[in-house]
Amino acid sequence: MTVTTATTVTETETRTETVAGVPSSAKLPVEAFNAHAESVDEPWERDLREVAERFLALREQEGSNRSFQSTSSGDTASASFLIDGVGDDSVRARSYELTFTRRADGTWRIETATWTQRCHEGRGHQDFSSAPCL
Repeated sequence: MTVTTATTVTETETRTETVAGVPSSAKLPVEAFNAHAESVDEPWERDLREVAERFLALREQEGSNRSFQSTSSGDTASASFLIDGVGDDSVRARSYELTFTRRADGTWRIETATWTQRCHEGRGHQDFSSAPCL
């Protein structure tokens, strides 16, 4: 069975971005987060959206429009977050792509996580890329 979900959330509250100094490569390190998740037994570990939000610290990240999509099939899943309206003078939007596998206890483990960004007009590339904005 394949399950696909999509959600769009609009937030008006201003928040401080905590995802700073993202790596210059598009790949995000997942090892420390996975080690933490394996050391606890919490309900959020069984929810793809919650795992992704906690890994990316999205509750703390500024952004007026957020879109979440996930697909799962058996013990594998993928998810994407799009944040448009990043509170940055150069970066307009960030996109995150994650892949997961389900552990024997039903919790999700992040296998890979990547990011790309789109610049504001006149501040760099308009396509999603890991290249820096001006």
